[in-house]
Amino acid sequence: MSAADRKTVREAIRKYTKAAAWEARCIRENSPADFGYVRAHLRGYIFSKYMMPEWECRSDRIADLTEASLARMMKVTPELAAQLDTARSCAGATSATVKKALLFQAMERELDIVLPAAEAVGARDVTALAGLVMRCRAQ
Repeated sequence: MSAADRKTVREAIRKYTKAAAWEARCIRENSPADFGYVRAHLRGYIFSKYMMPEWECRSDRIADLTEASLARMMKVTPELAAQLDTARSCAGATSATVKKALLFQAMERELDIVLPAAEAVGARDVTALAGLVMRCRAQ
């Protein structure tokens, strides 16, 4: 990788990190919580954490967003990324599973909440996850 490529990667990381922090701050400071507002900023947060522009995946399904992020990173189609994601770690987790777990950990830290693991994993889309975030913030 050339020095210019490394610089481009560093700039992208900084840009997406800053965007994710802004989205998280918007969610934390929204009081009283408005569902549409939280949902929109959570979607932006997820795209920022996954380091991809929102136009790259129109789906709201967490699995689709995760696969699109992996595909972007691997520079392949989401379908191929899903097929290639068969290698499992010693814990038996796919890359997509690990990526979602890291997203949930970051959400807990940056939104100052505790996500019930079973409910977080069960949230199939951004709407369901936003509802869970709102419930956790209310507690």
